[in-house]
Amino acid sequence: MALMLLTIARAFLLVCEITLAIPLLYLVTLALGATIASLRKTSASHKPVSSQAALVTRFAILVPAHNEELLIGNTLASLAQLDYPADAYAVHIIADNCTDRTAEIAHAAGAYVHERTDTTKRGKGHALAWAIDRLMQGQTHYDAYIILDSDTVVAPSLLRAFAQGIACGGKALQAHNAVLNATESATTALRWLALSLMNYVRPLGRNSLGGSSTLTGNGMCLTHELLLRHPWRAFGLSEDYQYYLTLVADGERVLFVPAANVRSVMPTTARQLQSQDIRWETLNPDASSWQRHMAWHLFVDGIRKRNWVRLDALAELLTPPLSVLAGGCALLLVAALALTAPLQLLLAALLAGALLMYVCSAFALLRPPLGVYRALLHAPAYIVRKLWIYFVLRRLRKHTNAWVRTARTASASGENQP
Repeated sequence: MALMLLTIARAFLLVCEITLAIPLLYLVTLALGATIASLRKTSASHKPVSSQAALVTRFAILVPAHNEELLIGNTLASLAQLDYPADAYAVHIIADNCTDRTAEIAHAAGAYVHERTDTTKRGKGHALAWAIDRLMQGQTHYDAYIILDSDTVVAPSLLRAFAQGIACGGKALQAHNAVLNATESATTALRWLALSLMNYVRPLGRNSLGGSSTLTGNGMCLTHELLLRHPWRAFGLSEDYQYYLTLVADGERVLFVPAANVRSVMPTTARQLQSQDIRWETLNPDASSWQRHMAWHLFVDGIRKRNWVRLDALAELLTPPLSVLAGGCALLLVAALALTAPLQLLLAALLAGALLMYVCSAFALLRPPLGVYRALLHAPAYIVRKLWIYFVLRRLRKHTNAWVRTARTASASGENQP
């Protein structure tokens, strides 16, 4: 009887390892694709920026803001340093349901300010839809619309990089959305690692393999032509991801532009990080139902039309968070040791090696400062906290579309940041 139970346990463990191997194999493939693209400079956005292409592209830079008086000044100062003809872009601040000095600070910096008050249609998605519709119906024509968070510092070459991507055929484009204060604390350093994998390695690898980048909400660029075909109608807390999936389902492909770099301030303490993670991970029954429907739609269309972009988007959608993968690898290793199962132990070690290879790709491609490496000592506690948030806390929080600010420090400088 004991031998039978042991055999069943080992078989179950093997099934679990095979299940975990599928997303890990996908991520390792993306890491390899990103490495090859980086070495060969095969991405369209890696090509030299053409000043002629940049001069014919007129941009509207949209910055939705809700009570961001602490950080909006840094963003406006950064935008004032853009290396681009001043008459070919305009900064538009969307002061949405603000009760502080956000609009006043933006006015003083010379930006166009659009003050919106709507107590029923609250949130970034509604603010963007309102502002985009307003600008597209205005007298000034813009070739493309860039969406930035209100705590963002941009590279001076941002607009030229986007203009190059548009000249190469991009209609929906995503910048490298990175962390501004990566070395401020262990928390921000580990957030740098997580977002570098999600916002650099994966989109670069997906583009290099013919797939689509995701849209991350910060550093998105949407052309006028695209918005005419696909108006912004995404209103949930994951409005960027919702809009991206809608584009892919309709046959579009998002171009990742690594030369377009935007960096934003991340929480510096575990308490601040927990507040942000709960908000990002909170379950919305309507959104969950919509995502399940979209997953089935991507699968059916991907198979029927033999469309790799849709199937790749499905794989991205179904890939578990990094903390879940890391926790799964650790659990499988412990289980294999406890069951004294040589084959399962070997497979568990290979899975852990694949995860390590994926994580190391961010360090190899982006070369962060030493402080980020030291923060890896805090990774086990960080993973446990993320698992607690993912499996427990997010299910206890009531979903809301309202703006919720995360407490952050006003990191004004990007010195010594990756």
